[in-house]
Amino acid sequence: MDLGDVPGRYAATVDTLCQELHRIRALGLLRLHEAALVELPRVLARSAGADTRPVPRHGEVDTAAVEQALLHAVEGLDPEQREVGLITFGLLPGTRALAGKARRDKAVGMAGIGFDRFRKHHEKLLIRQVAEAILAGAEPETVLLDPTPGPAAETRETGPGPVPSCPPEPVRAGRHPVLTRFPHGEVTVTLHVAPIELIEDVDVLVSSENIYFEMSKTFRRTVSGSLRRAGATKDAGGRIVDDVIAHQLRTWTETSVPSGLPVALGTVAVTPPGALAARGVRRIFHAAVTTPCATGNGYETAPEAVAEAVVRVFRLAGEERDSGGLPLRSVALPLFGAGRGGLAARQSVEAVLGALEIALAADPDWSVHLVTRNPVSAAAVLDALAARQR
Repeated sequence: MDLGDVPGRYAATVDTLCQELHRIRALGLLRLHEAALVELPRVLARSAGADTRPVPRHGEVDTAAVEQALLHAVEGLDPEQREVGLITFGLLPGTRALAGKARRDKAVGMAGIGFDRFRKHHEKLLIRQVAEAILAGAEPETVLLDPTPGPAAETRETGPGPVPSCPPEPVRAGRHPVLTRFPHGEVTVTLHVAPIELIEDVDVLVSSENIYFEMSKTFRRTVSGSLRRAGATKDAGGRIVDDVIAHQLRTWTETSVPSGLPVALGTVAVTPPGALAARGVRRIFHAAVTTPCATGNGYETAPEAVAEAVVRVFRLAGEERDSGGLPLRSVALPLFGAGRGGLAARQSVEAVLGALEIALAADPDWSVHLVTRNPVSAAAVLDALAARQR
């Protein structure tokens, strides 16, 4: 079926957009007209809200609209991913005229991982996130189909019965309380679209760590690096004079783990909050959920490790509270592995919600917070929470 014959009703799949975005990456913006785009122009035509404009046919590409959509999608990525994405597509000043290989080389240097790891994994994940962000701006008539190629990739007419959902709009910054259904009952889960180090008056902030409990560098915008930087004691010039949280975690590791050996996935270590105590934080829980890759600086994250860590976080917090320690009642969880860890935001939040079913069944009075600074990832969180109400 020629989808150009069906204006207003067409199929848009993430996989198809990814293929077209890979072509754009290889050719560059100066050769955008050579990319043979079909699906992306259709998505942009619908997201523009121009109901009277026909869906573009093959070869009819508004290159300015494509470039603007790419820029908007990349700017919605996590800060650590954003500059890599800008370089990848030639959106960063000075990279527009570079060949695909030159842009990839610069992106590899910015990402700080091995070339092969970047090409085979990191770049593909980044492009998929961009595709999802572009689809997030499409109108509800855009239908997401199963990514498996074949007959299922044909256009579906909307009509009676459930319609496959399309990604929601990127979420504005701030707090978003959502009444969420769990097997034991309903609980308000509060989504924070903000850097985790800015969260106030939550007893426990949870940091995502690797299995060696080596915290991220303080200049990184990862959850681990951000909490490490925010919890440190600084002088009047802002220089770190006491790396409080990292020192405490190192002490925990030295007393609990044989030297140099990794901990089991899902292990949770507890440290004081350092300077974050001024924001009402009582504890930092460090969850070992990522495994460093054998080559490069990338990581792998198993959803099972995320679920195991979340259950342990609530168990340890409950034990400290019940033993007469701190009166812990609120916990803020990041989207484990959704940055450099290889998980999609939806995969991460589903793993967290599955573990919350166990934790909240045992104690439904916990105040639960989910945190991401990425508005597109936040949309995936709200979509997952809404799905539990259906």
